[in-house]
Amino acid sequence: MRIPALLIAALALAAEPARAQEGAPLPPEVARRITAVLNAPGTDRRSGDAALGAGDSVAGSLAVVDGDLALAGRVVGDVVVVNGGLELRPGARVGGEVIVVGGRVRVDAAAQVAGRVVAFPAAVPYCRLGTYIDLDPAGCGGGPAAPAPSPVDVEVVEVPADSAAGEALGAYPEEESGRTSFVVDAGRSYNRVEGLPIRFGPSLQTAGLNPTRLRALAIVRTETGPEVGPGRWGFDARLEQFVASRRALRVGGRVYSLIDPIEGWHLSDVENSLSTFFLHEDYRDHYERQGWSAYATWKPATSPLSASVEYRHERHRPAAAGSPWTLYRNQEPWRPQPLAARGHVEALGATLRLDTRSEQWDPSTGWHVSAEVEHALKSRLRRPSAVPAAGGSELPEVAYPDGWSTGMLDIRRYNRISPTSRLNLRVAGAASLTGGGVPPQRQHALGGEGSLPGFALYELDCRARAGTVRRDEATWYPQYGCDSFALFQVEWRGDLLSGISWTDLGLGGRSGDPGKGEEWMSRFSADLGWVVFADMGAGWSDRAEEVAAVDIGAGITFGRFGVYAAMPVDEEQGRGGLNVFIRLAPRF
Repeated sequence: MRIPALLIAALALAAEPARAQEGAPLPPEVARRITAVLNAPGTDRRSGDAALGAGDSVAGSLAVVDGDLALAGRVVGDVVVVNGGLELRPGARVGGEVIVVGGRVRVDAAAQVAGRVVAFPAAVPYCRLGTYIDLDPAGCGGGPAAPAPSPVDVEVVEVPADSAAGEALGAYPEEESGRTSFVVDAGRSYNRVEGLPIRFGPSLQTAGLNPTRLRALAIVRTETGPEVGPGRWGFDARLEQFVASRRALRVGGRVYSLIDPIEGWHLSDVENSLSTFFLHEDYRDHYERQGWSAYATWKPATSPLSASVEYRHERHRPAAAGSPWTLYRNQEPWRPQPLAARGHVEALGATLRLDTRSEQWDPSTGWHVSAEVEHALKSRLRRPSAVPAAGGSELPEVAYPDGWSTGMLDIRRYNRISPTSRLNLRVAGAASLTGGGVPPQRQHALGGEGSLPGFALYELDCRARAGTVRRDEATWYPQYGCDSFALFQVEWRGDLLSGISWTDLGLGGRSGDPGKGEEWMSRFSADLGWVVFADMGAGWSDRAEEVAAVDIGAGITFGRFGVYAAMPVDEEQGRGGLNVFIRLAPRF
């Protein structure tokens, strides 16, 4: 027996839009100043560790949230770092002020700062409301930022280094303390194969600049109900060791038994979970993989580049659709799963990423490039034989021998073309690098809200779903999709109104005397905006070649939430009509 209330709570926690950090409150004038810089239209805002190299420049202000900043270039305006440290390297030039909270500052003698340098080492609380970030100590008040005070209104803090209030300049800490915890959380997403995977187990990290990390999690697959057996359980254990200064390089090993999506980039985990649970629509197909891997990851804290290489020794198996509980259409059967190839495979994978986005949740400038390659060193993968559901001769077993290789490239560019509008572009593609076929779990399909929303889900699949087959008392699709695909997306986004709250939309309480629930709702605010977009995609395989499909659409956004409509350009393709859909995150 499954517990819908538990699932709803877990999914709601995963979809929480606001984030808060714990720490000491800032002086109000400093909090207002930082909030104004963070939300100014001309600010280049980035999340996580960031770097600005020598010769690079930012025309306005530069802000970094939840990460360290290494600055060797030129910033015309102010520099703000929230919950991170700052290193001003030789050649760094800042035309305004430098304000750092939740970290320390290291300034080279050859760096130049026109304004004051203010640093508070204690982490501070903040709330994120859509793209708006608020450091108001009273909580998330929402709305546009107050007019920024002039630099003379921000007082330089000069207190002893061991004070919790703040310090002017200091060095980075030499080491971090160790920590242990017991993890209980929901897995990647609620899906039609395993329901909601619940993970639990210990996690620890040793002290020092190059710590050892260990996490060992058991996975309960709720779709199986109260039965106890090997199909109910999975596991995921990882041990890794940092081996270079500043944690730039780490090596590790992993053992696992997982239900993984064949393609997870179409929609976010939260979107797919909510759609599966509430609407009986799982936008992903899945397969089971079990085995171990050894890997090395290079990710300098101050570089936008990262790379990893991994050796995998795995056993793959197809995973049939189950019967997890859903709020709507619970009695209807689920879409069949693809018949993934089964057997053992030893593969070598490599990934290279470049990320200069201003922020990860809704970037306005920067690049995001991801390249992945996988090569099968030894392969005993075989797609099992099966009988067509409509009748006919048995489909023979298909083997995928040693040497098959796949690669995928995803290039995204975000451009701020005015203070209130952005032009974003994406080119993505994947191919069989050896020219032959690849296992179904390495194929690709386009169509649906995550790629070509003017077309039905997986409509461009190289006829992989032209019919169904029967095996092991279950119904399957014989393939997943195409061996290769190409996708181009472009969107133009703009703002209609800034800092609109729920109360502004008539969903909260009276502005003068809100109750507790009304006050909570009034804190959620975001920008109201518009977007127009176009998409074009195609796929190829030995079975069929898909002609290029094009759609166009438009939408209204409220922060990350958006209501969109799309339709195919060619009336003979796609649904033949308008598709209206909701996204809880930017399209890409």
